[in-house]
Amino acid sequence: MKYPILALAALCTFSTSSFSNEATNTENMDSATSDIEREQPEHWSHLPFLGEKARELGYELPIPVGMNFYYNTQSVNYDATDNFNLGLEGTGWLGNINSDVVIPAEDVVITGEDQSFQLKIDAWVLPFLNVYGLIGHTKGEKNILADLSNAEGLPGGGFEGVVLPIPIDYTAYNVGLGTVLAGQAEIIPGMHPFIFTGVAAFTNSWTTTTDSKIQTYIGSVRVGQRHDVYGGKLAVMLGYNYQLINQNVTGSYVFNVPSPRGAPGSLTVDYDVNLVSSQSHNMSVSMVYDFGPNNEWNIFAEYGFLNWDQLIVSIGRRF
Repeated sequence: MKYPILALAALCTFSTSSFSNEATNTENMDSATSDIEREQPEHWSHLPFLGEKARELGYELPIPVGMNFYYNTQSVNYDATDNFNLGLEGTGWLGNINSDVVIPAEDVVITGEDQSFQLKIDAWVLPFLNVYGLIGHTKGEKNILADLSNAEGLPGGGFEGVVLPIPIDYTAYNVGLGTVLAGQAEIIPGMHPFIFTGVAAFTNSWTTTTDSKIQTYIGSVRVGQRHDVYGGKLAVMLGYNYQLINQNVTGSYVFNVPSPRGAPGSLTVDYDVNLVSSQSHNMSVSMVYDFGPNNEWNIFAEYGFLNWDQLIVSIGRRF
């Protein structure tokens, strides 16, 4: 019997078989094919296309349709892609302030943290090609530090070295689409085959607490091996990840600024900034454990490191 590849990439659980040029004794092939046909009747979805051909060649295919629930947390640094535009309006003893301020992009430092929950549904349309869609909810924060030293439009002077902090908390809903290519190869004769996977995905998010949209582009390549372990199968993989986040953030923040004599006053800051993730390349280590009858259950974990910290955990089932 030829065994399936089973691996899981960021935001997508997947498993498949690939074709090889391995020479096989005809009698053994016929026996293996018969075993697979008995164990793997045609799926109710009739997927994957060309699945019957793959089974005739002696390949065991995964259950084609799956659903996963994900938790993802990450800390990312951002760069402003253009000038940071502020509208300042004072009340109380600051009532004489009504200005439009422009801060150079290089004087703005932005950090962010996000936690998201995602529901993904996927299907193997070909023995080596998976497509999926996802919906999710994100809770995040952006911390903006704007240096006013070179700002234009500020009333008066004396702002050299003054940094304006603007904390932004938001929630967002997103939808996304992705695809996975997978295969395996016996790189070293006699050694366990290596799994290779490639993922491409796009998500679009709409925030509910700021006037903001977030576009995220994801790509990854992973390589590893899958082995029999107690109760199921375990795959361990090393990956290269690409992630580009574009976001436009607009909204308002109110600072309470009492005077030295205790008189009340406040400063409303209307902000508008376009930002992009500072780093787009990262490394990761991941594992997926498949268990249960026909290995239809799976648990996934991945840690991303190098340019940003990221943790992904998932549990899923195939139907």
